[in-house]
Amino acid sequence: MARAGFDPDAREQVRRRLAGLVWRGRTLRGQDRLPPVEVHYLWHVVTRREWPSGTSMQGYVDSITRVILDPASGVFVGRYRGALQLSIVRASNELRGPDGDDWVLIEYRVETGHWVTAFQPRISLAQELHSPHREDVRWLRRQQPTAG
Repeated sequence: MARAGFDPDAREQVRRRLAGLVWRGRTLRGQDRLPPVEVHYLWHVVTRREWPSGTSMQGYVDSITRVILDPASGVFVGRYRGALQLSIVRASNELRGPDGDDWVLIEYRVETGHWVTAFQPRISLAQELHSPHREDVRWLRRQQPTAG
């Protein structure tokens, strides 16, 4: 899972949330389509400032890999909107940006074999895990408490 990455062949619509942002020398429009890694980087790192200021796109990807490989991270399976997912959760610690939150949550879609997203939920972890979109959440390994 750590090497899966976002699907390099997929494209996601920018939609209104990133419209107007200048990326790679051009202003994004809502109907533009970009690789998922770019959409999630622009949304979670640049726009929502969940990661530390100055985090590059490669830094975002590298941080996701580190969280997946961290033995302190929790692992659970479940369905999100019907799709089987493996999810990793860990305290945000050094990854918490100016508007970040307590946890990093990474979602891997089993069907596609790629990451779906990596973000810092703005609601509590308990609320996120009890979302009406989630079903059959089963912990494989609970996250370890952090020092301090």
